[in-house]
Amino acid sequence: MGDAAALGFISSLGPFSVNTYVPGFHEMAADFGTTLVAVQQTMTIYLITYAVSCLFVGTLSDTYGRKPTMVAGMMVFAAASIGALLSQSLYTLCFWRFVQGLGAAVGQVVSQAMVRDRWSGAHAAAMNGMIAMFFALSPALAPILGGWIVLHGGWHYVFVFLAAYSCAIALYTVVVMPETLPKDKRVPLTPLRSALLYKKCFGHKAFMAGVVSHGFCFMGGILYSAGAADFVITIMGLDVDQFAWLTLPLVGTSIIGAWLSAKILKKLHHGLMLALCMGLMIAAQLASAAAGFVHPLAFPCILIGPVLYWLGMSLARPVMMAMNLDYFAENRGLAASVQQFFCTASFSICPLIWVPVVLGQAWKYSAASAFCALIVLALWHISMRERPAALAQAGQKETMD
Repeated sequence: MGDAAALGFISSLGPFSVNTYVPGFHEMAADFGTTLVAVQQTMTIYLITYAVSCLFVGTLSDTYGRKPTMVAGMMVFAAASIGALLSQSLYTLCFWRFVQGLGAAVGQVVSQAMVRDRWSGAHAAAMNGMIAMFFALSPALAPILGGWIVLHGGWHYVFVFLAAYSCAIALYTVVVMPETLPKDKRVPLTPLRSALLYKKCFGHKAFMAGVVSHGFCFMGGILYSAGAADFVITIMGLDVDQFAWLTLPLVGTSIIGAWLSAKILKKLHHGLMLALCMGLMIAAQLASAAAGFVHPLAFPCILIGPVLYWLGMSLARPVMMAMNLDYFAENRGLAASVQQFFCTASFSICPLIWVPVVLGQAWKYSAASAFCALIVLALWHISMRERPAALAQAGQKETMD
């Protein structure tokens, strides 16, 4: 439990750096003399950079070790947070959000690799579930804390908090965290070798179908966080310090789902469990979209579809994450990088594409989420069809049986 809490704390920097400043969007738009949609793109820039950075930090950790990579990323993030604090224009803030994205990626990528360094199969899924329990608190706490900071100090002080958070992670990493990748298991970093490994990853049918499926699974739920400023203030009609009415039900459900994931996996075959989870996600959001289209839903009914989606998502993701990293035993950092890339890319697509499409209409949020869940089901079916041959080629046994 202690390891899970520590890794959850480390992984949570990503969502904290996304969600904590969301309550300040309207104030930032007024300060910079621009629109809410323009301010929203500072999130898009951060997430795109985060996603691209994810592709490389895992490979760096395979070469230099998990701890040095983690500390370096946290220091970059802290410096960028100070730059964002001092920003006097939207363009300057966009630049520093870009730099933040470069550093923030190490948290979730390296923590995934560290889990797979130490555990496998159902044990890795259980560990991912426990981490997700702690990780899930961040989307709930971040906008609540952010709203309090914005209300009492202004949006600039959100970045003071983020700088302190990243420095705390760096300190913990240096003083407490064990190195999970010994020097004799590290791999040299050369352009040709790296290019061949990336080619192998992106050409791997089972792996790619699995990680893209996982990315769409995350996209369908995180859409509500990406559009929180619209969903809470415009659709739900609440104030800047009332984001908890959206985030607490979603995150509470996520914590319950993450806790139940390993327990259910002991009772059900992983294939049946994931099929039931995906079926729940699809049915809940299609029903919510249909009901909301006929007649706008009020609180709390408006949250039934999203809550059930988050339940299915939180049950499924720990298992999906563990299974997707089974194909590359010697390059788990690289595999974790690619998996996190698609997860973060899915988040970046939300404010860039989905939020402008669904803006102001709750039923559209549900319809977009249901579409994502349908893609999840189709891609995971492809991944599982290719899995036996892929594991045999990698010389691995099925870890979930």
